[in-house]
Parts: sequence; structure tokens; C-alpha cells
Amino acid sequence: MEEISGGHFYGNLANKKDQYPLNSQIELTYRCNLNCVHCYCKGSEGKHTTRHTSHVTRHTLENRELTTKEWKEILDEIHKEGCLWLTFTGGEPLIRDDFLKIYAYARNKGFIITLFTNGTLFTDKIIDYLVKSPPYSIEITLNGITKSAYEAITQVEGSFEKVIENIKKLKEKKLPLILKSNCLKQNKNEIAKIKRWAQELLGKPSKNRYYFKYDPMIYPRLNGDKTPTEFRLSPEELLELRKKDPEIWEEYQNGLKAGFPDLNRDREFLYRCNAWMSQFFINPYGILKFCQFSEKFSSDLKKESFREGFYKRFPQLLKEKFKTDSKCKDCPLRAICYHCPARAYLETGDEEAPVAYYCELAKATAEQMNVKLIN
Repeated sequence: MEEISGGHFYGNLANKKDQYPLNSQIELTYRCNLNCVHCYCKGSEGKHTTRHTSHVTRHTLENRELTTKEWKEILDEIHKEGCLWLTFTGGEPLIRDDFLKIYAYARNKGFIITLFTNGTLFTDKIIDYLVKSPPYSIEITLNGITKSAYEAITQVEGSFEKVIENIKKLKEKKLPLILKSNCLKQNKNEIAKIKRWAQELLGKPSKNRYYFKYDPMIYPRLNGDKTPTEFRLSPEELLELRKKDPEIWEEYQNGLKAGFPDLNRDREFLYRCNAWMSQFFINPYGILKFCQFSEKFSSDLKKESFREGFYKRFPQLLKEKFKTDSKCKDCPLRAICYHCPARAYLETGDEEAPVAYYCELAKATAEQMNVKLIN
């Protein structure tokens, strides 16, 4: 019998044309025990105020994450609406004292769970529980294979030894691991080495399974801080990495497609992505979002139902049109560019503004993909 991957299964469901909440990203916290230079949610750990003040009501939530009880109520609601895939992320989700309570509740309801973590906070108690009740996968970010490179990014002494120790423990317990790396200036000379180490430990990829992946994209922080963008690799540096390992460029191209069909919308419409039709994000304060980078069309789940937010607020983006003569509107590279309104707003404060880095990357991508430029 042929093995069918979860990604293949989810892809078939996600490609449906109807809006349906299949896949959730649950941001349990923005807090973290590390201090990574590129983290996009650093600086958002306390009082929460959306930057989209012109679009939605300003949220001030008094330094308060959702309680265990509140998360359980949300899990009940999204389960009732048919959500199947659930990712616990952050920040660092394991930093919450009640992580196992929330995880166990979700697992017992039948969610297919992925855990995004930095890997340093696993205790024997957590590992033993995951062995008895395993997630679909555990994705650990490993941004260096030497102490110097790894801790230049995490900025926490001793974090490298801890993550390596825990990765080996999880492997020994036969838990489903995936290692991943951000492509940064600090680790660009180690990416290939990290991959080799990961594959030696976990195995080489097969048709329906992989154990290592890249993320070439680095974003500004949710609070508007542009510091992480200083550590991006230039298109030339990404191209140099591609020579060492073509899969890096392949990961970038996969990110462009994201497994979702294009809405095939006319050029005057601002939003082209339809990921929101099957996925959603909930931040630590209970704000339901169609995108991790945006709170436009968001909904406060303490004040209104998930159904109201997902089915009534999210589709409002379909009405949004360009209000300016942005060159992005008619750009022949728009279909292969990483630019989108949410990322543009995060980077420039303007949803319609071009982002120079994305323009350069799109041109390099077109060259590598042999894309013909047609206006």
C-alpha cells in the first residue's frame, strides 16, 4: 500500500474552492526563553496593540494571554466548526506552564497536531507524555550546527547544547521530528552542514516524507521593528547557497505557491492569496486573524464567535482593490513575487507599496525559473 503523506492529504482538502476552516495556527504565547535576532514576534509579548488602526478597532489587552480555560473553549469552538489540523506555535509554546494541559485537551478531541518549538524546553515529563500521546510532527528550529553560529542567533549561552541534547532524546524516543533552518547572514555557511547532520540523524527524504526544510524569508517584527531584515540573505547570497544545495531555492519557490491555487482575480484586486479560505491564526490574546502578519479583518474571540469572524470578516478582503497606482498592480512578476498586502504593510506601513527586497528576489526567481515577462 502506498504511503500518503499528511501534506498530500491536506493539500487535496485545501484546494477545495469553498471556504472551510481546516488548518489552525494557535499562537499560545509571544514569550520565549531565547532572544533570536530575527524573531518576528519579539516585542509583542506584553500589551497588545494592532498596527492596523485604520482598519480594525484598537485592541488593548492589558498584558494578558488567554487562560487554559479560554483556550479550551476556543478549541471546542473550532473543533465544532470542523478544524482538523492544529499547529501549536509562539513565541515558544513550551514556556507556558499549562502547555501539557492544552495539548492533552486538543489531542483528546482528535486534532492532528504539529508542534513548532525551539526545542530547548523539553522536560522528561513533556517527552514522556508525547511518547504516550504523540503529535503528527514536532518541528524544531535549528539555526546552527556549531555553538558559535547557533548562539549568535539565539543570544542565549548554553542554548546550543540544550537543543542538541533534546533533539537526540526525541529521536531516541522515536518521536516524529522535522528540523528546519532560517537562512540568515549568521548561519549561511552552516546551512548545508545543518542539513547533512539532520539527515544523518533522522534520515534522507523520501517521496512522501522529509526531515529537514529551509525558510529563506525573514520578516520585520509585528510591532514594526525592521531589525530582522538586516539579517536577510541577498538574492545573490541565496543564489550562492543554491549552488551548494538546489533545494534551498526550491523551498523558496514552494513558499510562493504555498499549496493553494491562485484566485485568478483581476489585477485591480489587492488580495490574491486564498490561504485564508482554509487556514486561520489565533494569537495569544484571542484575536482571530486570516494571516499571521496582519490583523486586518480580525476578530476578538472573547467578544464574537469564531464562525462570525471566519465566515463574515475574512471574506471582506475579496472586496479590497488598489487605491493607488502602485507598480505592483501591473507588475508581470506579481505571480511569483513574495509581495502581498500583509507583508508590504509590515515592511512599509502601506499595503500597496513595493518592497525593494521582494522586487529583487522576484527578478532573480524569474531568471532561475525561466519565466517570460509578459505585461
